[in-house]
Amino acid sequence: MATTPHETQAPALQERDITTLLKGDDAPCVSLYVPTTPVSNYREENRILYKDQVKKAIEALEGWEIDKSRRAELIEQLESVGTDETFWTHQQNGLVVFVSPNRFIIRTMMTRPESALAIVGHEFYLRPALREASHWMQYQVLCVSLHDVTLYNGNQEQLTEVELHRDVPRGMGEALGKTETSANRKDGERSGDDSTDLKQYFKAIDQAIRAHHTGKQKRPLVLAMVAEHQGLFREVSEHPHLLESGIDQEPFEAIRQHNLGEMSWEVARQATRTDLDALIEQYQERASHGEGESDLEKIAYSATIGQVGTLLIDTETRIEGTVDAGDGKVDYDQPGTEDVLDAIAKHVISTDGEVVFVPSELMPARSGVAAILRYAMEPV
Repeated sequence: MATTPHETQAPALQERDITTLLKGDDAPCVSLYVPTTPVSNYREENRILYKDQVKKAIEALEGWEIDKSRRAELIEQLESVGTDETFWTHQQNGLVVFVSPNRFIIRTMMTRPESALAIVGHEFYLRPALREASHWMQYQVLCVSLHDVTLYNGNQEQLTEVELHRDVPRGMGEALGKTETSANRKDGERSGDDSTDLKQYFKAIDQAIRAHHTGKQKRPLVLAMVAEHQGLFREVSEHPHLLESGIDQEPFEAIRQHNLGEMSWEVARQATRTDLDALIEQYQERASHGEGESDLEKIAYSATIGQVGTLLIDTETRIEGTVDAGDGKVDYDQPGTEDVLDAIAKHVISTDGEVVFVPSELMPARSGVAAILRYAMEPV
């Protein structure tokens, strides 16, 4: 069984987690979603609500014909979450836990789930996770000083720190492999002789962030660093979504003063809306040439054959039913937790497509779904 070490703080849910969870898994697959709060006074309520969902999952597992030892292992994994007292003091707005015979994933969520859920099925229940990872307001903030590097995922409401890949240097000394460098100076104190080292440092950060934290989703990147270094970083950066405007001050001071989120959203707000408007315009233009579709059943078929490049979904729309993975036909006669739009989204992600959840007032199609196709549909 796959295991995850006990952590005092779970990492934030990311797009790559969705891709991992879409891979085939042995059933049963347990999905727990718990609304939480970062307010420490409510940590006991967070813990109790999670335990309640574990009890529901255990009851559901009793109905599965599986080996008793396997069932016991799954339950042990679920009960091991949050045994450390400090775990519940590091929550965001949601906690999600995925457990199967092959996987054990614990993540925090920026967006609060509508309700607590405990679902046991043949595959993981990803509806809230899909919306979390693919909402149009998502952006990132890269904080860089000579001594430290952090990355945050953000939306209109808050920031969540990202667990950096081991290849991302945590400071100039580490990036250059030196113990004595200009990193010993303050950020604003560099001479012309230091520019080569700084370029090498910034390039190493840029490459690692692009390789491990950019993903397929086109999230704007806000750069937070002192004004003296902004131009040099942009000179070496090849990040496709780095915004022209950034936060021109020492970012870790902003973090300490708890105003980094407010400052970064002011920079990212216009960019996220501009990107969404451009995507909608692209859909409308492509639709006029037979490479855009809004018919639900046609999109379902196109998704199963890998024809959908970008999928737009109304955040408020839910259509109960399933999509046959073989022929793409929609079956509306299976009510319950399954959602046709989520099923389509899973197919799109699994074929390297992009999924974006947008507000109802901005959706370009009444069906609640619109697709930009990789090539025009063949006439039937």
